[in-house]
Amino acid sequence: MICKTTAEMKEMDRVAIQERRIPSLQLMDTAAGHVAASVKAWLTRTGRKGQVLIFCGPGNNGGDGFSCAWQLLKQGVPARVCFVGKAEKMTADARAEQEKLLSLGGAVVPYAGEPIPEDAGCLVDALFGVGLDRNVGGMFARAIAAINQAREAGVPVVACDIPSGIEGNTGAVLGIAVQADETVTFSCAKPGLLAGEGRQAAGLLTVCDIGIPRDLLES
Repeated sequence: MICKTTAEMKEMDRVAIQERRIPSLQLMDTAAGHVAASVKAWLTRTGRKGQVLIFCGPGNNGGDGFSCAWQLLKQGVPARVCFVGKAEKMTADARAEQEKLLSLGGAVVPYAGEPIPEDAGCLVDALFGVGLDRNVGGMFARAIAAINQAREAGVPVVACDIPSGIEGNTGAVLGIAVQADETVTFSCAKPGLLAGEGRQAAGLLTVCDIGIPRDLLES
């Protein structure tokens, strides 16, 4: 299994996008498509019919979540984004994916700390990516606590790339972390998914190909 540190992943993405001219939104949409497929598999496996709630932060991990939401809607799966953070801090790619979602009539609702309905179909964690380097606090911590509480009540949780709150290189919990049933990680594994508390938090680990050239993955 190929495994790369967060710094190696950042450089690999930079080369793919800036030097190989692979559109960043193309990579994001491919990654999100794999997450959407996993969500649909959980809905089928569990027989749950409720709305899929996708928790998005303002970064590119949130962009993956926005893309997952509009892809699910296009496939007839009810989905809604619960946004955490400040809209003015959204990355360009996250904003572009949000616009796609809104153009399809999708809903983006600011998360205010409320409990998650136990009849939700599935939860998607797209709050933080592998670059998180500080303890989680504020509304982000409240969202993670609510996600974990809903999971304890039987709602399946799928994490995008890495469970939010897990440090990408060590697997340490940065204050609080999502406990996922499945983590769909992009391109290759990260050390934090294989070690420490991250290994348990990840649940089932699925590595998906998002279109990064093989020579970059193997370098």
